[in-house]
Amino acid sequence: MGIRGRFLMFAAATIGISFLAFIISSIVIGKLGGFIVMMITIGGGLATIYIKQKQGLHNKRIDKGIVIYKTLKKS
Repeated sequence: MGIRGRFLMFAAATIGISFLAFIISSIVIGKLGGFIVMMITIGGGLATIYIKQKQGLHNKRIDKGIVIYKTLKKS
């Protein structure tokens, strides 16, 4: 199925954030540490996209229990 809709924005943000995290952490920690931080960031972003895709493209309200509609048609 692939990534579609607003999830493309999440994927682009994940790539950008992981790149910045790699640059900053490679300066502070070193190249290997930067690579590890980048992989953790990418993994977290992909997990977020996967979970949000399973929930659906739009935010849905799920009512629990019995719902009673008093006025279904106009009088």
